[in-house]
Amino acid sequence: MKNIQLITNKKTTTFFGLVLSALLLTTVGCVEELELPEAGSLPDLTPPSASFSATENENFLIYSFSNTSKSATTYAWNFGDNGTSTEAEPTHEFPAIGRYTVTLVASDDLGVSNSFSKEINVEEPPIPPAVAPTIENGDFENSSYDAWKVDVFSDGTTRNPYNGSSDGEPMLYDGTSADSKTRGAKWTNSTSAAHLRSANSRHAYQAVTVSAEREYILEYSYAIKDDRDDVTGGDRVVVEVLDGHFTDGVNAEAATRIITHVGDTALGKGNFTLVREQFTSNASGLISVWMWACTSEDAYIDNVKIYPAE
Repeated sequence: MKNIQLITNKKTTTFFGLVLSALLLTTVGCVEELELPEAGSLPDLTPPSASFSATENENFLIYSFSNTSKSATTYAWNFGDNGTSTEAEPTHEFPAIGRYTVTLVASDDLGVSNSFSKEINVEEPPIPPAVAPTIENGDFENSSYDAWKVDVFSDGTTRNPYNGSSDGEPMLYDGTSADSKTRGAKWTNSTSAAHLRSANSRHAYQAVTVSAEREYILEYSYAIKDDRDDVTGGDRVVVEVLDGHFTDGVNAEAATRIITHVGDTALGKGNFTLVREQFTSNASGLISVWMWACTSEDAYIDNVKIYPAE
């Protein structure tokens, strides 16, 4: 077979060379354009890893999210309640009690992403038990007056809170029988208040702290020796819970009363009447016990307590 030659611009090209070139051009034209990596590019050796923790706030519906993702630069949050955020560490308020699946998608500058999800159980926290305050020398067994003294009486009234007595209730502070009389607090005609008020009038005061706006019981026992109708308003003991703490007895006398109980049942010396009165504590939880009497004979108070009603 003869080799056929074509002459073009004085250059010789074989017929088979032309055919091969045409075939190559036709084939390449049918292949999509390939995208090759940029020269010197490297694979993503540290892809992002999404992660977070959640902390409940004082308002149990609000959570703060701590972002612990690695190798990420942008963040997309979905809180499972139609709420979203692109902040790194958002705070989010859920609409109501329930379970919500929170998802974080963390991405880097190369467009690589990773997601992490966690279920958040939004529930109202249990109410803590109400504080049970301690009433110091509430049974008056300690002959010292200190626990029941107001710091000062600026009008010159005595700071002594009551008269000591061995004619208290025949019951111990825990409610069990003492089988005999115990010590108690006593008021007489000369230490009475109200219309019998004088520099010798005695007021027992003690500041205590309770849980705010909770239900409490004021409990005490009292006895009145006799009621002869010779005292205006009748012989009586008065136990009150005041709104606040006070250093001056004058201010305590003028304070807002949360509760006032007047004991006026005269059953005779040694015959005590038990009192239980419920009240709601104030918004601060700072309250005071304030006690006094108005009597022509003798009146007694014993076993003073304040405790949660729940």
